[in-house]
Amino acid sequence: MRFLAALSLFLCAWSAFGQGIELQDVTVRPGDTLWSISQKYLKDPTQWDKILKHNRLPSSDPTVALPGMVLRVPKELIKEDLRSAELVHLVRKVLSRKKDKADWAEARLSMDLFHGDGLRTLSDSWARVRFYGGGLLSVDPDSMAILKAPRKEDHDLRLMSGGVHVMQARVATPSARIVPKGKDTSYSARVLDDLSTRVQVFKGLADVHGAGKIVEVREGFFTDVSMDRAPAMPSKIPNFGEIKAEFQDLGTPGSREAQVALRRTQGVSGETLRGPAIDGQAVFNMKELEVGVPVAAYHVQVSRSETFEKILFDRLYDVDEGIDLGAASLGKGRYWARIAVVDLLGTKGRFSAPREFTVGNAVAAEETTGFKAYFEVQRPAEDRVQARGRSFRAYGKTERGVGVRINGQPVPVDEEGFFSLELPVQVGSNMIRFEAEDSRGNVRTFKREVVIAQPY
Repeated sequence: MRFLAALSLFLCAWSAFGQGIELQDVTVRPGDTLWSISQKYLKDPTQWDKILKHNRLPSSDPTVALPGMVLRVPKELIKEDLRSAELVHLVRKVLSRKKDKADWAEARLSMDLFHGDGLRTLSDSWARVRFYGGGLLSVDPDSMAILKAPRKEDHDLRLMSGGVHVMQARVATPSARIVPKGKDTSYSARVLDDLSTRVQVFKGLADVHGAGKIVEVREGFFTDVSMDRAPAMPSKIPNFGEIKAEFQDLGTPGSREAQVALRRTQGVSGETLRGPAIDGQAVFNMKELEVGVPVAAYHVQVSRSETFEKILFDRLYDVDEGIDLGAASLGKGRYWARIAVVDLLGTKGRFSAPREFTVGNAVAAEETTGFKAYFEVQRPAEDRVQARGRSFRAYGKTERGVGVRINGQPVPVDEEGFFSLELPVQVGSNMIRFEAEDSRGNVRTFKREVVIAQPY
């Protein structure tokens, strides 16, 4: 993640986000005034006063020269051909080129892209772009595309080579033009070696133009468009019904990027989510998550509780990056993990059911005792905590039928499974021992240390 350097700009952006307003950076040049900027950028220059709501300016007079700064301007006010798209995700090295430049430079996450700017991926990289209004574009490996402005062109992007996955946006290729019919339409377009185009629709409807003719392609169908030829009659995507039912539109299985992603996914399908301190205990098997679609990333979270009230570890992993919980620096104890799949268009699926795992000696304790009931120590939440006072309330949650002792003292469990006990403590280290016994007589033991500081 990248954070804004200036807190004032962050607060402006957050306030705008809360109101559903999307802002764009506009750099003030020497001699610029609020009025001249409004003339250049705004669809209606008389709305210059709306810029004042999102910026701190030395004067509200629109004719006064502004100091060098970056203005935050609502995108809805900006002329369509001057609105920026945003590079919201990239994997490995992706190149970009400004419309007035000849050379390609390495692209940066969150960079703005404008009319005429180019984007190029290499054999092992891909990128995702978000347009104003919600359109999304995922650029496959070995592809090159040029962004276009709706007011100047009849498309949002010209695909020169390779392939793209698209939601809402309009795409033009050397042989075809694709116009989605509806905001929920998603499709793929690929330029083949002979410059013909293959279009596959995975949700909704799309009009495919070629040689002055238009063919409507509906969900589950594809068409090919040769140079200077009308689009072919749509044909069914092989096994589409099975794919849709199983994966619910997570990507576009016919493109090269999808095949690459499938191979990557299959390559890690036998791996488990593990960390070096977990003593080899498997938390998740990727195959069990039914991953078989074009996956971009995995979102992993770890918590002390099954309900994830407090997140201890939260990270996004690239699809072929090793998922290593060692980076979480988890101390000894019992944890819960969950994982969600992120597809090529950035859509995140639901989190999986939480899986319990242990770090340190707790694994051996469970294996020797056979204790399988749910039991959670909620306070102290960590193996070692600091506190003040002459007493400390320890509590947690378990399931019916489990007997609980804290420091050898039986503790009642209420109907919802909660238990607690107020314990006397002294300055310095205090060990708290939790014992849980299930209905079969199996016992699990937890130890927590509470360090009481000197009184004020």
